[in-house]
Amino acid sequence: MTPEEIAQQFVTEGTITGVQPHGGGHINDSYRMVNGSDDSPDYLLQRINHYVFKDVPLLMKNISLVTHHIASVLEERGMEDLNRRSLIIIPTGEGAPYFRVGEPEESYWRVFNFIEDHQVFERAPDADIAFEGARMFGDFTRMLSSLDSSALGEIIPKFHNLKWRISNLMKSIGEDSAGRVKYVQDEIRYVQASVPLMSTIQELGEKGSIPLRVTHNDTKINNVLFDRNRKGLCVIDLDTVMPGYVHYDFGDGIRTFTNTGEEDDEDLDRIRMDMKMYRAFAEGFLESTRDTLTPAELDTLVYAGLLFPFIMGVRFLTDYLAGDVYYKIKYDEHNLVRARAQLKLAREGEARMEECRQLIRKLA
Repeated sequence: MTPEEIAQQFVTEGTITGVQPHGGGHINDSYRMVNGSDDSPDYLLQRINHYVFKDVPLLMKNISLVTHHIASVLEERGMEDLNRRSLIIIPTGEGAPYFRVGEPEESYWRVFNFIEDHQVFERAPDADIAFEGARMFGDFTRMLSSLDSSALGEIIPKFHNLKWRISNLMKSIGEDSAGRVKYVQDEIRYVQASVPLMSTIQELGEKGSIPLRVTHNDTKINNVLFDRNRKGLCVIDLDTVMPGYVHYDFGDGIRTFTNTGEEDDEDLDRIRMDMKMYRAFAEGFLESTRDTLTPAELDTLVYAGLLFPFIMGVRFLTDYLAGDVYYKIKYDEHNLVRARAQLKLAREGEARMEECRQLIRKLA
């Protein structure tokens, strides 16, 4: 079936006159369904990558629970123009949240409302955008604090489980299938020495000292839509929403918002933690969450800024040692460059840990 034919399977207003490729997402294929009726909206059609998200029914159940809950909270707040403030799942003619194509190749499709007249930033250009993006992610946490996280399933098992990630790394070191262990002795020593510190959040969770919440798990600035006045409209890309710790969303935001270099920067001198951006992110996130988070969560948020570049560094290093079997690479040493860049950012976080701790305490 063509995208045009699939679009007809969903309950939409007006008359759809065209289906055009939209955006440049790396996971799902997206199309804008253009409405020929002036008083009816456009829609966003997506082909779900079921090789990445293997349990599509669970994926869409999670998203449905989250979007319905956010809509109810926004209605309680008296928020207007809900079509621009939250993703809304458009059902099929049979009332399902997705449409499955069986032949000639299995595929899964869904439709959301299309949010008009927005802008997206690939990187936060300044502290004001960092603050607003963080405020939106924090409000996402606050709105979903009244949704029982146990109602959601785990879309990507062990996604942020450091013990599991370290176990995979040790296996890659032991097998040395690509003959590369000899080139990364410094990185291996740093990782092994850092495990106790980096395990703080997971250990707190296992002890029950911090609560499981509904977390986004991909808090990059390009997952917030902004209006033309640079104010946040809506948090998008809900595919990784599942139970987790608030540190996951705070930490991945710190990792991506504050890095002065690139994720795969070859020049490690360019990689620093921009404290102006750190403050903006922390201030925005805590503006939305300071009355929602527990004292234990607030006291330990600082560890998140170290953990997330560390986890990504471990993942890239593991793939490098395994022969580059998971991440797409542009050249032979690409995963090693990525690993070193992320571990450098983790070291930056360690060096500034006390400064960051005091900042969070002041803002909280």
